[in-house]
Amino acid sequence: MTSGEHDRQPSYLQIARFNGERPAGRAYHQLQEAMFRSPACELSVFRFILDRQWHVSVLGDPPAETLERRIRQVLSRGTPASLPEEILAELQRRRAEATRIGPWVERHHRSGEHPFE
Repeated sequence: MTSGEHDRQPSYLQIARFNGERPAGRAYHQLQEAMFRSPACELSVFRFILDRQWHVSVLGDPPAETLERRIRQVLSRGTPASLPEEILAELQRRRAEATRIGPWVERHHRSGEHPFE
């Protein structure tokens, strides 16, 4: 991904804020499972804390209609949210990095680590 690609919005982006770690975790895991079961899915899902609030975001290529409905259903349990440009750029960078590694990549950071630094 070039620096110019970091500056533009992904072609598909959905973000929700959740009232705690557990609801965000459920949404994250449900979305991972839905994406894993969808053929030719080119999406990444992220769960993270921003400003002491849990967020789940999905970004990448627009999904098939069935998966799109599932994503919206799962994220509707939270509140629609937006992200600062620098956080969105970092998620896009991480997505590009993971895509180079392989078709399915998982990484987890524990509380106290600073994955956005």
